[in-house]
Parts: sequence; structure tokens; C-alpha cells
Amino acid sequence: MNITASIKPDSILANCTVLNPVDQGYLSHPLIERFGSPSQPIYIDQCNVDIDGVTYENPLILPIYDGQLNLVQCAVLQDGKNVQVIPNGLAHGFAYFGKLQKDKPILITYSLEAFFQIAQTGYAVVLVILPNLCSGKKSELKAFDFEQIQYVIQQLSKAGYTQLYLPVRPENIQLEPFKQLEQNTTVKLLNQYLKIGENEFFIELSKDESIEEVTAFIDEAIELIPLIDILPKGHLAKPFRYGDGVFHLLENGLYYIEQTKDDEYKRYISSPIRVLAQTRDTTNNAWGRLLEWQDADGIKHTQALSMELFQSDGVELRKALAYQGVIIAPDGRARNLLQSYLMSYPTETRALCVDRIGWHDNVFVLPNKQIGQHEHDDLIVYQTTQGIDSNYQSNGTLEQWQKDISIPLSTHSKLVVALSSAFAGQLLTPLEQQTGAGVHFKGQSSKGKTTALYVGCSVWGKPSQYCKTWKSTGNALEHTAYIHNDGFLALDEIGEVANPKELGNIAYMLANGKGKARLTKEIKAKPSYAWKIIFLSTGEKSLKEIMQENGQKTKLGQEVRLIDIDIDQSEYGLFDQIDFAEDGAKQSRLLVERSNQFYGVAGMAWLNYLTTNKDDAISQAKKLLGQYNAELIGEHTQGHIIRVANAFALIAVAGELATQAGITGWQTGTALNAVKTVFNAWVNDFEYVGDYQTKEYILHVKAFFEANESSRFEAITPDPDQIEKIINRVGYWKIENGEKLFLVLPEQFKNEVCKGHDNRKVAKALLIEKLLEHDTGKTSKTVRIPSKKNAVKVYAVKEAIFSWES
Repeated sequence: MNITASIKPDSILANCTVLNPVDQGYLSHPLIERFGSPSQPIYIDQCNVDIDGVTYENPLILPIYDGQLNLVQCAVLQDGKNVQVIPNGLAHGFAYFGKLQKDKPILITYSLEAFFQIAQTGYAVVLVILPNLCSGKKSELKAFDFEQIQYVIQQLSKAGYTQLYLPVRPENIQLEPFKQLEQNTTVKLLNQYLKIGENEFFIELSKDESIEEVTAFIDEAIELIPLIDILPKGHLAKPFRYGDGVFHLLENGLYYIEQTKDDEYKRYISSPIRVLAQTRDTTNNAWGRLLEWQDADGIKHTQALSMELFQSDGVELRKALAYQGVIIAPDGRARNLLQSYLMSYPTETRALCVDRIGWHDNVFVLPNKQIGQHEHDDLIVYQTTQGIDSNYQSNGTLEQWQKDISIPLSTHSKLVVALSSAFAGQLLTPLEQQTGAGVHFKGQSSKGKTTALYVGCSVWGKPSQYCKTWKSTGNALEHTAYIHNDGFLALDEIGEVANPKELGNIAYMLANGKGKARLTKEIKAKPSYAWKIIFLSTGEKSLKEIMQENGQKTKLGQEVRLIDIDIDQSEYGLFDQIDFAEDGAKQSRLLVERSNQFYGVAGMAWLNYLTTNKDDAISQAKKLLGQYNAELIGEHTQGHIIRVANAFALIAVAGELATQAGITGWQTGTALNAVKTVFNAWVNDFEYVGDYQTKEYILHVKAFFEANESSRFEAITPDPDQIEKIINRVGYWKIENGEKLFLVLPEQFKNEVCKGHDNRKVAKALLIEKLLEHDTGKTSKTVRIPSKKNAVKVYAVKEAIFSWES
């Protein structure tokens, strides 16, 4: 076979024979006879292969893979000849045996004999493809060879493999190229000479050594590489040369030691901060750095910061770090050096960054951690150009949270709904819900409505910090909603909204999950915020009341997106009864105090449950959602009632699943029964149930006539001298059969009387309620009026409109 430079590697392998260790001809292959058996399947081309005029007889073919384990090339090997790499001639990857796992040891070698030996131990092993792998004599490694070794190490590091080991003969381990490999990459050198107590071991990694000996060497060599042997004493990371000095990350801080001809100067930069990885998104943009540090209380912070923050003077970077406990020297030189260190410290480890909290495949990303395992074992981190104010915190144990918070409130339907709501946001995306929803607890200040927010917040963090306020602009609330994506948001006191006239649009925005489109400074379209959330709200007034006070009328869509629950109608306000304290006020105070003591543990347990059992959990959630929807909807047929029923059904599903997962400590059915109670109360209190549109139309017309009866209708009388002058006339009135009848001109009926509504639907509603005089088969009536020669059509509204009630 003649192999050309353009042939694809999969085509090469397709023409090969796969030999297994038990097959005839396996052990007799020249390369196996010379270098030993890897005890792994191998590819053999049983024909003579011509490459650039050189004939390879019965060669062994090694597949070459990149860091993502994509097949990219093949290496053609024959004893005594240089390795040929097809296509391209230069290896852009490596060969391997075994299973490569991100958190398991991987041995790297540039020796074919060592490659075959290690393959038999059960350890994963990677082979660097060098031209002289099959040469008849050993030779020293050249600069090119070290470049290839480093290239392979970097490929593996970038792919997220964290335990990389390179066996090195003792006479070579102190050579500068090997030391540079350990200093500049994540690889750890394994000295093939070991001294354990009085015993000395030297392993050649040759075919003459037993597999037990080789395995024992690898086990011991890896175990003998604790962190203290890798790093200088007191260091948390490898020293890093920069400019005329060296950065040293010590246990008591980051220092820069400047070296001059006669002296050196040790400068304090900041408290210790480690560079863990470089970050980038799936398009290889949005590069950043994953950092780790401890604050003064010993709390560990891990955060990915965009490289955009490192530009200009870096003030936003320093502010973000200082806010979370990093101590930074105040002088300008130290600040600049900190920025240089964080930007330039070498690390081959890679992490995938996302700019949105919530679900990413099977992983749930929080501002400071990921829950779950990505299918490619990638580390996924949340990264932003702004500082992260993570309110996802925890304190206490799940048992304490259950005992003091969730179990005591289990007999109170509105509080069970509030707590179940806190688990519902994580189900929106997996259950393919198009929008979220809000529940608003309306009541006087003494009714304990804020307690509902606090128990909900206790699922995810310390309520005094996790709970937000309506006292913001629409733009600010967009960002607030965005950073709670796929989760739970709590907003206190709706009456404090910055601009009450924005409130209706904000309610739409929060539930629909999409912010306003904007332009960047370069007049380019900027992606708008998008999110899915379940949110709780409180206030002394409802959305409708606040909008009416500001001269606005609520739309039905707004009222079913922010579902109003009036707790003033309950004897005990937020509570169904008094059962765990002396009165409602003390019950409320106890829950608020306990929520600030034990928090965050239930949310982490919930995410662990969902990510560990996602397929099963979501399958069950879908089944329950359909069942609960049917139970709540019952005989209701109106779309807006069904929408609210779906929101409450989702809350019930969340509460019941969290109970099944052992998180709430409730009895099965607690969440569902509470949701039914609150939903039915809402239905009974909601005005838009049944034929609500007819009621809305009639009340609208009634309001118009009450306001304009004596000012905008001209009397029809037989005496022209008695005709009064009317400004902005909309029609006439007369007495007919002892009753006052209003004759409204068609255009005035459409534009004035029915303003904001469909005039045809309004006329039909008046007809149904028998409030119109009309011609047969019509909603209008043909009459004569003083100013017209011919009869005209009017809408003849009866005086009974003033006494109409639903």
C-alpha cells in the first residue's frame, strides 16, 4: 500500500488488522519481540507500506489522539526505522493505552518499551511520538524531543487531566530541560531510583522486569510525591520569575522579591491568592482566571474573573477581590504587581466558563461552585466582568434546619407554599417551562408576611442577605433576576418600588424572564438578560392597588404572573393556627431568628439530589406535574386560571420531590395539600373567574356614564329653546317609556365609551345583559336626532346601566 500525506487516519486503521494478545502472530511481531508485549490490542498493516519512497514491512500502526481524544493521525512503526506520522509528518498528539480519567494518574513516557510495560500494570499510559522510538540505539533527548514532551503535557493539562507523571532515569532528573518541564507544566517527575528506608530500587521500565515490580514502583513513586517535595518550604505555589524578580506565594502572603546587583528587596503584595486555572467559554472566548483564597475568617473563596477586569488600572479587579476578603498592599507598585501576577502566572489547567447561573447540561452552576459532573469531566465555573456577590451560603446542618424551620411550619399552608417555591426554580428548565411565576403575599405589617420570604430564603442562604427588595429600578431588577436564574428570588415590600409606574411591566418581565434589548457603546446589539425564576413577593398592597393609585389599570396577564395571596383574610395572617409559640407574632419571630441561624443546607441537598438522579427525578416530576395540574384545574377552562394552576402545580411538585429526597422532613402530601388550599383561596378571591370579561366591559361602560351622564349627553326635547349647549358631546338622551335612554353616536361609542376595549365585544356584553335597546338582529338602533336630516344608527344604552351589578 502506498500511503500519501493526505490519507486520513481512520482510513489507515480501516486497512489494518487488529491483533489481540491471544492471536497468532501477536507475540512474533518484530516490535513486540524487541520491546515486549503491552498485552493490549494492536493495529498491524500486513502489507508492505511505502511512504515517501521508504518501505515499511508489516508495520505496527499507533493511532494518535489530541487532548480531547479525537483521532488526528497515525504513527507507522518498524524496528530500526524512524517513525513516520501520517498525515503532516509531525505528531500533533499522542498514543495511549488504558482509560484516561481526569482525576486519576496518567503516566507519560517517550520510550516504546516503557509504554508497553506500563500498559500491563492497569495504569493509563501516554506515549510521546518521537522519530527515534524504534531506533537500534539509545540517544540523548534533543531540544525538539523536549518540545514534543511539553506539547503533549500541555494538551493533557488543557483537557483537564490533573495527575500527570513522567518517569525519569536518576542521572537525568536534575538536567535543566527536565526541571523546566516540572516548573513550566503540571507534570510531576518520577525518579526511577527509589530509596525506601534501607532498601534501594532502580527500575529500567524494560521488558525484562516483572509487571509486579513495575506496578510497585509506580505505586510507591506516586505516593512519595507529597506537596512538600514539589514546592519550596512554606510555599503554596511554584515561584514565578517575572521581570527583575520572582513572585513567591507563601502561607502568609504573596511577595515579589526584586533582585539587584548588590541586594534584593522583598515586597508584600497581598494575602495569599492562588491561580488555579485559565478559563474560556465553548467558543474559546471570554478568557479569564480561576482564583482561590481565604478571608480573615478562614473561609475559602473560589472565583473566576474575566481578563477584561485586568485591563486599564485594574481597580474593578481589586475592588472585587477586596470585597471578598483579599488584603492588598495600598501602594501603586504592589497593585500593579498583583495584577501582573494574576494575569501572567503560568498554569496549563483549563476550566470552562459560563456567564449564566443555573443548568448547563447535567451540571448546576452557582457563583462559587458547580454541583454535578459534566459529561466530559470539565470543570465549569461562573465568570463575570463584575464582582460576584454570592449569597448562596450555608450554616448548620440539614437536621437542624428541618427541626427548627421546615417541620414546625408544615401545618401552615401559606408557609409550606413559600418553602416549596424555593425548590421550584430548579425544575423550570428541565420541565421545559417557558416562563416562571411570582407569588405575592399581601397584608398589613403585623401579619408576618416577611416571614414567608425568610423561610424560603433559608433554603439557599442567610435570609438577611439573600432576600432582596423591590426598592430598585426595572433595570436593576433585571440583573437581580438574571443572577438568580433557574432558582428562587425573594423581593420584600412591593410598595417601595423605585418607579411605581414601572411596576406592571416589571411584573411581566420577572415572570416572562426577558430583559430589554440594549446597545453597547459601539452601537451594537447587546444580548439582553434572560432567566427563569420562581419568586416570592410581599407588600401591604397588591399590584392592582399600587397601579390604580398611580392612574394605571392592571392587565389580566400581569395579575396571573404575580399571583396575589391576601393574608389579611386569615385570622392568624400568614399562619393557619397557633401551634408552636404563644401567638402569631412569636411564631413569626422564631422562624425569622432560626432562618438566620440555619440556612443553605437544604438547597445544596436539593441540587445534589437533582444532579445525582436527574433523569429519574425529572421523569417523576413530569408525571407529578401532569397529575397535579389535572387536580388543580378541575373544571376550569379559562386560560389564565390554567396558567396559575400550572404555577401552583409546579410548586407542589417541588415540595413533594424535596420531601421524597429527605430534605423537608414532611409527610408525603404536605406540599400538595397546602398548594390546593392556597390555590382554591386564590380562585375564590380572584375577580376574573367565570364570565369575567362581560363584567369588566359592563363596569367600564358604567364608569363612563357615571362620570359623564350630565356633561356629555344632549337632551332631545320638542322645544328647541330648551336645548342646552354640550361641549365634547358623545350623544343624546331622551325619555322613552318612562325610562331615560342614552343614544351614543357610533364613533363616540368606539373611541370614548369603549376606550381601551373592543367596541364590538362591549356592545355584545351590553346586549347579553339586556342593557341595550336595539333593532332586530343588531346591537345598534336606528333613530332620528335633531342635528341629522336622516335617521342614524346609535347605541341606545338603558338607564339600568347605573344599577347593574355582577
